[in-house]
Amino acid sequence: MVKCRDITLVASDYVDGRLRWSKRLAVVAHLIMCPHCRRFMANFRAVVTVIRGHCPPQSDTRQIETFKRTVDGALEKPDAHDLNDD
Repeated sequence: MVKCRDITLVASDYVDGRLRWSKRLAVVAHLIMCPHCRRFMANFRAVVTVIRGHCPPQSDTRQIETFKRTVDGALEKPDAHDLNDD
């Protein structure tokens, strides 16, 4: 018998369709009987949908090149703090 705690442990696999059919059937049976887990699963699916739909902003190639030139230029210049007086 599937318990509420089990639902939280398999939620990701359930939503992604990675559960064996027997385990999936047991989860569905539990969800039919448990309003709390149905609500949890609905919220979990909503979060997954939002996360999957989020696309990180594309980096501006010019900004990356400017940053790279700045770093390269800084690495080419000797730093007075790095010189030893020995």
